[in-house]
Amino acid sequence: MNRWRHLIVALGLIPALLIYVIIVLQFADLVTNINFFIDLIFYGVAGLVWIPAAAKVVGWLAEHESN
Repeated sequence: MNRWRHLIVALGLIPALLIYVIIVLQFADLVTNINFFIDLIFYGVAGLVWIPAAAKVVGWLAEHESN
């Protein structure tokens, strides 16, 4: 019943995602508007690459909640 883990995840995951978005947007200025397919690949990859890291954090939370 350690509910503090939920607070840690909420306070850590949201700012981490915001930092990721800022980095991606800065990098997007360099690679976008060159070609439509490059834009499509870039935004597709950038939109999916954060999911494994977030899944690890949520998995950690679920693992410790089940005990």
